[in-house]
Amino acid sequence: MIFWNYIEDLNLYFIDLTQLYSGEISLAFVATCLVLFGDNINGFVRQRVKKYFFLLRILIFILLCTVGYGLMTVTIHPIIHNLFLKVPTDYSFIVATLCFIYLGVMAERKRIL
Repeated sequence: MIFWNYIEDLNLYFIDLTQLYSGEISLAFVATCLVLFGDNINGFVRQRVKKYFFLLRILIFILLCTVGYGLMTVTIHPIIHNLFLKVPTDYSFIVATLCFIYLGVMAERKRIL
């Protein structure tokens, strides 16, 4: 019985941490998604601008990296954070852990790891 009390206390500790740092967790999730799909985004833009002049392509790439990815992060982060807050508190740690495990599996399939 003492063992289960310890497990329950440990679970409550991780739930409290997950709720406390939910904003940072959702930001890390968005950043990880951008790392996973950044090559697809860059490839899409590269196909559209390959006919343009060299300096214009460089300018578009700089704008994509600075403004584009920054804007995507700022826009998507609150959406993910609100979705994360809608998860019942008792399951928040499990959901966050499973989401990052899923991202890890996706990274492995894309051969990023």
